[in-house]
Amino acid sequence: MKKKVIFRSGSLRMGGLERVLIEVLQTIDREKFDIYLIIDDDCGKENIFEKDIPKDIRYFFLKPEKLIRETEKYKAKKKNIVYKLMYNLMMEKENRIMYKNMQKVLKELGEIDVIVDFDGGASKYIEKLDITKKIVWIHNSIPNLKKKESKIQRFGKRLEKYDKVVAICDEMKEELENIYPNLSGKVSRIYNPFNFERIEKLMDDKSELREEQMKMLIENYCIAISRLDTIQKDYETLLKSFKILKSKGIQQKLYIIGDGPSKKTIENWIKEYQLEDLVFLLGRMKNPYVWLKNSNFFIHSSKFEGFGLVLVEAGYSGKAVISSKCPVGPRDILKDGECGILFEVGNSKELAENIEKLLKDKELKKKYEDLIKERVREFDSKNIIKEYEKLIEEI
Repeated sequence: MKKKVIFRSGSLRMGGLERVLIEVLQTIDREKFDIYLIIDDDCGKENIFEKDIPKDIRYFFLKPEKLIRETEKYKAKKKNIVYKLMYNLMMEKENRIMYKNMQKVLKELGEIDVIVDFDGGASKYIEKLDITKKIVWIHNSIPNLKKKESKIQRFGKRLEKYDKVVAICDEMKEELENIYPNLSGKVSRIYNPFNFERIEKLMDDKSELREEQMKMLIENYCIAISRLDTIQKDYETLLKSFKILKSKGIQQKLYIIGDGPSKKTIENWIKEYQLEDLVFLLGRMKNPYVWLKNSNFFIHSSKFEGFGLVLVEAGYSGKAVISSKCPVGPRDILKDGECGILFEVGNSKELAENIEKLLKDKELKKKYEDLIKERVREFDSKNIIKEYEKLIEEI
C-alpha cells in the first residue's frame, strides 16, 4: 500500500529552495507514494513555480494573497511604531488562518503517513498535527539564520518534535549535531538533487536573448548569479575586488544575473568604484545556463549559504569556480578547495588575486574545470531522489 505523503513549504516564489522542491516533486516515484503539496503563501503572479507542479499532485495554499499583501504594507513601514504594532497583529492573524487551514486540509485528505516540512516553517505547531511521522529539511546554517542564541535554542527544541532532521551537506549536519546534541541519531545528510538533463538543454538555448544580449554573450566575461541581497550575498567584496583589478590595469568584465531588494545599493557601489564599463547587472534570467556556458569562470561571494545550488550548476556547465569560504555548502561542494578556489569571506584582496590567477593561468583554470565537472555528478537527481524515497519508506 502506498504511503500518503505531504510536502509543505513557504512559497512558490523564485528561489533555490523552491527549485529543489519542484525537482523533488517532479522526480519522486508515484508508484511508491501518494504525494500532496501544501504551500503557506499564495503570492499570485509571484508563484513562479506553480506551473511546474506535476499535474497529478494536488496542492493547497494556506494564506490568501489579499491577506499577504495587506501584511506587506505594514511591514514596509514598520519603523513607525503604529505600523509595527499593526504588522505584529497581522502576523498573528496570518498564523491563525494558516493553522486553521492546515487542519482543514488534513481533515479533507484523511490519514497522512508522513509530512516533509521542507523549510521548517511548520516547526511552531508541528506537534499538534495528527500525522504519524514528521521529517524536517534544514537548508541553511542555523547560527546565520537565527542570529540570537535564544532563537537558536528555541529552534532546537522545535526540531526535537520531528522524527528525522535532514541537512543538505556534511558541514551542515556536523553543525546541527554540535549545536543540538539532543538530535543525536536523528540527523541525516541528503544532498540537493539536480536535473542535469534539463540544464544541458538550456545551456544552448538562446531563443529568449535579444540582439543586444547576443552581442554581450560573445564578450569575455566572468559571471555571478544570485539574489541581489546584501544581507546574505557579499556584493561589496566582489565589487571591491574588481576595483582592485581595474587599478592594476586588468579590464575583466563581470555580468551579474539576479534581482532583489539591494539592487540600488549595488548600482551605487558600481558607480562609486567606477566600474560602469566593466560590471553589468543583467537582472533576473529565466535561463542563466546559456550565460554560464559562455562565461570565463564563475564567482560566488556570499556571507553564508544553505548549500549553494548555483555552484553545482556552474560546475556542471564546465566552469571553474571561485567561492567565499562561508558556512555552509561551498566548502563541501568544492571539497575544501580541491575542486575550486575558496577565499575568506570579506577579503576582496584575496578574491582579486584569485581572479587574476585564473585569468593568467590557463592550465590551472582547466584543472579546476575538469575537477568540478566530475565532482558535481554526485548530485544527479536520479541518485539523490533514491535517498529521499528510502528515508520516507523506512521512517
